[in-house]
This record gives sequence, structure tokens and C-alpha cells, in this order.
Amino acid sequence: MTLTDARHPIGMRRRLLLEWLVLVATLALQSTALTAWKDLPGIRDVNHRIYDLSMQAARNPLPSQDIAIIAIDDASIEALGYWPWRRSVHAALLDRLHGARAVGLDLIFSAPHPTHPQDDLALAQAIARHGRVVLPEVLSPDGRHRIEPIPPLARAAAALGRIDAQPDPDGTLRAIELRRTPSDGGPPMAHFSLALARVIGQETAARARALPPDTAAHVHFTDPARRLALYPYAAVLNGQVPASEFKDRIVLVGAWASGLGDRLSTPLGGRTAGVAILADTLQNLRDDLWIRIAPSWLTALAGLGLILPVCLGLGTLSARRGLAGALVASILFLVADALLLQQAGYWLPPAGILAALILAYPLWSWRSQEASLRHIDAELERLRIPLRLGEPGLDAAAPAGQAGPDTLPERAARLHRAVSRLKQATQAQEETLSFLSHDMRSPQSAILAIIELRRQAPQKWTEEAVLAHIERQTRATLELVDHFVQLGRAESAPLNRHPVYLDDLIQECCDRRWPRAEQRGIELRFEARHPEAVADIDAELMGRAIGNLLDNALLYSPAHSVVECSLEPDGRRWLVHVQDAGPGIPPEQMERLFARFQRLPGDADKPAGSGLGLAFVRTVAQRHGGSASCASPPGRGARFTIGIPAEG
Repeated sequence: MTLTDARHPIGMRRRLLLEWLVLVATLALQSTALTAWKDLPGIRDVNHRIYDLSMQAARNPLPSQDIAIIAIDDASIEALGYWPWRRSVHAALLDRLHGARAVGLDLIFSAPHPTHPQDDLALAQAIARHGRVVLPEVLSPDGRHRIEPIPPLARAAAALGRIDAQPDPDGTLRAIELRRTPSDGGPPMAHFSLALARVIGQETAARARALPPDTAAHVHFTDPARRLALYPYAAVLNGQVPASEFKDRIVLVGAWASGLGDRLSTPLGGRTAGVAILADTLQNLRDDLWIRIAPSWLTALAGLGLILPVCLGLGTLSARRGLAGALVASILFLVADALLLQQAGYWLPPAGILAALILAYPLWSWRSQEASLRHIDAELERLRIPLRLGEPGLDAAAPAGQAGPDTLPERAARLHRAVSRLKQATQAQEETLSFLSHDMRSPQSAILAIIELRRQAPQKWTEEAVLAHIERQTRATLELVDHFVQLGRAESAPLNRHPVYLDDLIQECCDRRWPRAEQRGIELRFEARHPEAVADIDAELMGRAIGNLLDNALLYSPAHSVVECSLEPDGRRWLVHVQDAGPGIPPEQMERLFARFQRLPGDADKPAGSGLGLAFVRTVAQRHGGSASCASPPGRGARFTIGIPAEG
């Protein structure tokens, strides 16, 4: 259903345009709201999942070779003994790193050594000799205050930096707070990587300076498949790695062994050691690699720029092409968003926009169908075409909808019934035109012809013969008109229902036709056996229907034969049978026996009827919720039956 289809009436096009504007406004509001509420659980989870997939598909930066990691790995623990090592061991390591630009010890020293307190002094002296060592501090679990290294180490360090991280609710670390304020009101705590950057004089990232405290910066993690500058702790300490290897490099010392230290999930998949995450954060600071998340207003504006063309396509294209357009727009948006992240480090949270694009097609289909159906309902109401079963002109035996009146299945059923009714009306109109053009004109043409013959040969055509011919043709015309009017009344006039004893009604119909039966020597039989047979019917219409069957039976039965009428129960129905002794009805005529203008075969003594009598019988039966049928075994005449629902 499209807005531009010229076949639609003006009213429908206006309604569709209104529905289209409402759709655009609804989707725009929805996209804006979901973008603003991006931290709600469901929306946040979708955004996180798409963000992770985009990061995994992107070409991530290579690890910087200026940053070296000395890993406390399994081999080092096997070589140096059980963990934790004495702090004098770390002091010895620092003495081998004098050429490094800065050293970050990702090791927590929040309490004095319990058995070797002299090692604390040795480590403090080594830190002071180096002069560019950064030590970690952490926030307490409740976030109220900071936990610093012991005073000798804190005084010797060039700077302190926070190493705790706050993963997202799904357990994945995506962003780092470069400055975080304890809840006790203390000064903001700089992140470990930020403290290192300040020590080496390279806090060059404008992004880091512009971020207010407690604001997360999304880390662009380096490609985990590429080799880090990683050195085993024991190899460096034992001199297997020369000290010159670390000249002018930033060195991070941290846990790498299985079960030692912290490992966190990242968007690139798998679990990454905390010291490697510190290296990535430091590289983001130095090279300004942060992923910038678009503000809500910009994301909402981008969503509106996508929603408008998609809705325009839905309103102007076919349903199939509109759906394809919506799907293509969604895919292109996701691809463009991933490319923007890769090339420019900029990302738009897509959940709100995707929800609007995905809902665009079903919403438009629903509203356009609703508008079309309402317009059709209005047109059918204006045309006064009945839509419910049991109304004039509809077959009461058709299945009724089981759903509510405003559901789509019921609306479709009503439309189907309306189309069927229109087809019936069209067929009836064609048959009526044929009736008027042929059946009604034939008697009049015959009258004009006999009058012309009388003028041309008055001696051959006497006045009495002409008048007799005119009388026959006039009566035939009146009979046709009467049958046609009665059929129209049976189809559309309100029923005058009231309880009627069927035995009495059938007996009355037989009594009226007894004289005609006597003239031909036909025995008309009916025996009233069911005084309890009562039906809520229109007695006049039903009597005429039964009378039509009796008239046909008397017409087609030979003289001195028997026409039998009977009444019998059949469940909650009463069956009225009329059995004649005529020649029967050929099987090929059975299918349209009760159709309008379908005439039974006649001969010279028994001319064909109007073709409306049996159509009248079927219409009356169906108007009463019953049925009309015929059985004609070869050589045994025809048996017509009217089924009438019993009262109650």
C-alpha cells in the first residue's frame, strides 16, 4: 500500500499520508528516547554487543614497541620461587632499568613486609635512585577512600596512579576513568597510565585533559594477535635480557602468570592481563586513540536522517521493496558505524536507531492496512452492502468468523464476504439485464407481431384470436414480473417471523392446489402426522416457497399420477419433501438447479417456467437459516426438500 498510487481515492490517500506522518513522528520519538535512555539494561546490552562486534571487525592498532612489559609469568615463578617474592628482588630489577624513561610497577605495596621489613627500605631506595617510578594506588571496595602504598614507597615514587577498573555490568571492560573522585571528598585520583604519561611529560592527549573527573574514556584496545614487547621477569633480572633493551622505553611490570593478578574481558574477546590493559590505556593517551562516543543529540539526528528515507521508501515503494529497503538501510548503517569507528575512532550507539528501522516496516504495514480496511469499511457502509451472516443476500451456511470484530482475521472475513456479496450483486445485475432484455421483451414483441399480422391479414387473424394471443402473452409477462418481484422481496425484505405449525402450513398449500390437481387427475397426498412441528418463520414466504415446489410437481407430473408431500424431523430441523412423478432432472442440470433464470426443460404441453421459482425457494430457505436441495434418481421423478430449523 503506497502513498502515490493514483488508483487510491483521494480520501484514502489523505488517510495514508496522515498515517505516514504519524509513523515518522513515532519512530523519530522512539529513536530519540531510546538513544537518550541508552543506559537502560536492554538497550545498553544491545549497544555493547554491537560495539564489541564492531571492535572485533575493525583493524585495531598495533601494540607500541615503545612500551615494554616485564611479565611475572609462570617461568619466572618457577625460576625465582613461590610468589610473593621479597621486595628486595623488585629493588634489584629496578636497578637494571635505569635506562627506561619511566617504570610502572603494577604491584600493590599497601602494607609493610611482615617478615623482611628491611626490604621495604631497599625498595624505596631503588625507587628513589631511578626517579621515574610510578606506584599503584586503589580505591577501597566501598569507593570511599584511597589505599596508597606504605609511606616510604609513596614518598620515593615519582607519582601514584589508580589501577582499579570498573567493567560494565556484563563483565567486559570497555572504558577507563582517567580521574576518579573518592566518595570521602578527597582530590581526584589519576589513573596509572595518566600518572605515567605525566612523569614522561607526554600527557599530550587533549581528550584526557578535557575529560572531567569520573568520566569514562573508551579504550581502543590493540590487536591481541600482534606480538607485545613482552619480557619474562626472571630473564631480565638474571641479565639474560640486556639493560639496553629498555633504554628510552616505558616499562610496565605486572602479573602474567596463570591465577596471578587480574584478568579482564575486553571487547576483542578473551581475558587480558591487567598490565596489558594498562599498556593499551597508556598508548591511547600518547597517541590519542580513544573511541569517541557520539552525544545523544547527534545520534538522534543521525537516526532521523535514516528514518526519513526509510519511511519515504515504505510510503512510495511496494511492500516487498519497502521491506528490502528497511533491511538494507539497517545493514548499511551498521557497516557505516563500524567503518566510522575504525577510520575515525567515532561511534554512534545504534540500538535506538536500529529499533526504529526494524519497527518501521511492521508499523507501516499495520497502519496502512488499518487505514485501507477502514476506508473499505466506510465504502461498504456507504454502499449499504451487508457484511454479516444472516443478512439479506448472504448464505447463512457460510462459516462465521470466530475472532473479535476488530481483529485482522475478522476484518479479512468481512472483506471476503463483502467481495462475495459484490460478486453476487454483479451476477444478479447481469441476470436481471438478461431477464429484462429477453424474457420481458419477448411477450411484448409477440404482441406487436400479432397486431401487425392482424393489420396485414384481418381476414386470417380474427379479433378473438388476436385478443386470446395478447391475453396469453400479457399473463406471461405479469407472471414473470410477479416472480421477479417476489424473489426481490425474499432477498431483501425483513422477515415477519412468528411461530407456525408446519402441518397446518403444508396442508393449506396443498388445499390451494387441490382443484388444479383434480383437473389433471393427479392425486395430491399429504398426511399431517407431526402436530408438534413448530418453526419460527415468515409464513407467507415459506408458504409461497412450498407452493412453488407443489406447482412444479403438478406441472411436470403426468396425468393420473401421484404427487406426495411429507414432513419429517431431522435433528434440530424439519424437512419438507415434495415428490413428483415427472421425468426427473438430468445430472448436468443439478449444479445450477436453484440458480436464477435456470429453467427446467419443458415441451409443447408443459412450457418452460420463468427460471425464478426455484431461486425463490432457495433464497427463502437460506433467509430462515435452512437449505433447499433436490434428489432425482433415474426414472423415479424428482424429490425437492426444504430444511427448516426447528423452534428453540
